[in-house]
Amino acid sequence: MERRPTQRDVAEAAGVSRGLVSLALSDSPGVSPQTKARILQVADQLGYVRNLSAAFLAGGLPTALGVVLPGLRNPFFESVIAEVNRHAEDLGLLPLVVTTGNDPLREQTVIRKLLEMRVAGCVVVAPASPDVDLQRLGRSVPMVVLGAEPIGDMVDVVRMDEGEAATTVFRHLQSRGWERVWHLTPRDARKDRGVEGRARALQEAAGDLPFTHVIAANDQALAPVLRRALYGGGRPAIITHNDLLGVDVITALRAMGYSPGQDVGVVSYDDTHLAQRPEIQLSSVRQKCSQLVGLALELLVGRGQTPDLPAREAVSHPELAHRASS
Repeated sequence: MERRPTQRDVAEAAGVSRGLVSLALSDSPGVSPQTKARILQVADQLGYVRNLSAAFLAGGLPTALGVVLPGLRNPFFESVIAEVNRHAEDLGLLPLVVTTGNDPLREQTVIRKLLEMRVAGCVVVAPASPDVDLQRLGRSVPMVVLGAEPIGDMVDVVRMDEGEAATTVFRHLQSRGWERVWHLTPRDARKDRGVEGRARALQEAAGDLPFTHVIAANDQALAPVLRRALYGGGRPAIITHNDLLGVDVITALRAMGYSPGQDVGVVSYDDTHLAQRPEIQLSSVRQKCSQLVGLALELLVGRGQTPDLPAREAVSHPELAHRASS
């Protein structure tokens, strides 16, 4: 892992004093806008981040662990946080959880802020940023990405085997006599690169079975989309990107007079507490959250000990929890 640049490095590259660099990075009004812009540009090119660790040391806090999530609405992310807390406590780490709203620029900003705090490492869940940006940030701190295809450089990845999950789902649907499939993805997850990988895996696993991938608006009624899915010959099944959308689909189908599991099959991903509720009974792909997080922190600790390792990947094997909805 590269040596973290210092203010002295920035000063030498910008041709100014270290004191002036300090003032510029602190947004002091005593530095001209032109000089400040040049210093900030040089600092960014060098990958410099401010050291805020003194504040943590003064507060007597344990070593911090950055955890970056798209949001908190999805109950799967609640499970991730709970498992991170459990595993991090064993390592003497304090998780600092931040959300990004699936915005790549905000994601990169909050990771840089975590770097300023000199976190021990970062766990980035379902990232929206391009590989090149994650690679750049990963050269300054141990980083593990949860739920993405391999990124390369020095960024480790832990993911579920999407191909295996998709094959398992389609075997189940075909064994139950469902003859065509619609895959629904929530619009707010479009920037999550895992969405594309999941859709691709499902398309490949569908084989000759009619398959349609649709983006469902989060703030609009599902009934119009579901009517399109239900129209036509053959027994229809719906696969949703996560349990949150799966519960909405089941609720909408019942309101339309359809019986999930009899008139239409419904399968989801994540197997959270929502899918397990007795009044929902949603078949769902279990991602084994505890195993995923445990692998992520194991890779993170390993990279902290041996920074220059090439990018590594750990793959978890999913299971399908069969319930009444399919």
